Amino acid sequence: MELTFLGHSGFFAKMGPKRFLFDPWFGSDGKRQVPSAVTAAQFRNVDAIFISHEHFDHCDGKAVADIVGRTLAHVIGPAEALDGIPVAERLKMRVKVGEKFTVNGYEVAVVAAQHPKSAYPVGFIVNCGGQKLYHAGDTYDFYGLTGIEADVGLLPIGGTYTMDIFAAITALKRVRLKHVVPMHYGTFAQIDVDVQDFAKRVKASGRTQVHVLQPGDCIEL
Repeated sequence: MELTFLGHSGFFAKMGPKRFLFDPWFGSDGKRQVPSAVTAAQFRNVDAIFISHEHFDHCDGKAVADIVGRTLAHVIGPAEALDGIPVAERLKMRVKVGEKFTVNGYEVAVVAAQHPKSAYPVGFIVNCGGQKLYHAGDTYDFYGLTGIEADVGLLPIGGTYTMDIFAAITALKRVRLKHVVPMHYGTFAQIDVDVQDFAKRVKASGRTQVHVLQPGDCIEL
């Protein structure tokens, strides 16, 4: 698996022969302190775009439409997010928590997220090329995360309507991950936290390998 951090909660993942985007956001809305590492125009080969919920910093409708116009990627997410994206209906896949399905050679499990500010938040576990990738979306730590298992997990740590560092450490005791990459921190003043403190605490636990990425960084796992 090759994983590129786009900034905030956005990732580009190469898993086997497939290419996936998760919560891509390229705008500067909301007093963004750290810009996206790339632009929507740079994506020419994408199989699916996963949207965890409808908030602007996760659901960049204009950019998604631009990428889909070039790639014909499927857009996968809850109806509350997809309904506002100007993409052909045949390319939208509206999902609900608990659903599991296979499409074009990869498997998707839609899992719960706890984010009261959203109408319908979800997380995704994508299984492709022999590996599983978990994108938590925006979520607090809660009992419903118990039993989630993946090779790589992408977890928010910024606090302010998501897990903070301490809650993310607790969440790592509920989920089973070989690798964790922190996300959703530093983009705004409200979520400006010490990511190295998180990394130090994860390393001390000895259960999961932690990888701190800067926007634009790419890692092979």
